[in-house]
Amino acid sequence: MIRSVANHVCSIAALFACISIFCDIETIVAEASSATEVSAEVTKGRLNPKDSKPGDTVVIRLKEDVRSNGELILKKGTTITGVVRSVKRAEGRGDWKTSAQSMLELDWLSPDSSHHAVQGISFTLQSVTQFNPSRSNEAANPPDDQDLLSTTAKFATSTNNRSNVALLSMPYVVAADSETTATIEGTLGTQNSGQLFKVGHGQLISFGGTKESVDLYSHLENDTVITSPSKTFEISSGAQLHMLVGVNRN
Repeated sequence: MIRSVANHVCSIAALFACISIFCDIETIVAEASSATEVSAEVTKGRLNPKDSKPGDTVVIRLKEDVRSNGELILKKGTTITGVVRSVKRAEGRGDWKTSAQSMLELDWLSPDSSHHAVQGISFTLQSVTQFNPSRSNEAANPPDDQDLLSTTAKFATSTNNRSNVALLSMPYVVAADSETTATIEGTLGTQNSGQLFKVGHGQLISFGGTKESVDLYSHLENDTVITSPSKTFEISSGAQLHMLVGVNRN
């Protein structure tokens, strides 16, 4: 009887020890990563499923500081470059058997943070709003060859083919269903590239005053997939954005 009680006490002690360890791990994970949302604005380049092509760039400027656990990570005014990876348009209305008639995939080049504890930063587009886009942006000067070389090199070190778990804590990040994932990845040719998430939407006003909508997806790997029932939507200079930012800390 005494031995049974002793064994029971030991079992309870072991359970509490495991719970304590688990809580400590959760605390470490929470301190090691964080997710936030910041506003931004397109300052250069444009995204249009009719004219955009792989390698085209768009530049956005943060309108707020990026902070992680109260600490400054990126300052307001920091610029981030998006590089078009793929653009697809349906030839006919029923070609894709989906409401989407155009898709555009972007990779975001994470800027370096001066904060010593930051291991990596991931961005994805959560919402976009634009009214009366300016055609003057059409003639924006593209980066020269040297800039493209440095951009490519930076991109190669900024992605790790793994979803940023910090962004999973955001309430509007929801795993896309298998049919949607298959349609998007099959169209873009990115099968088996990881879990796809629905992260937001956008409303645009075309040059003729027509309202257009876009849905926003991401693998949470510094990428954004834009889908739209329109083949002619445009996101350009002046567009107002909300970016989801995941910060992984050492």
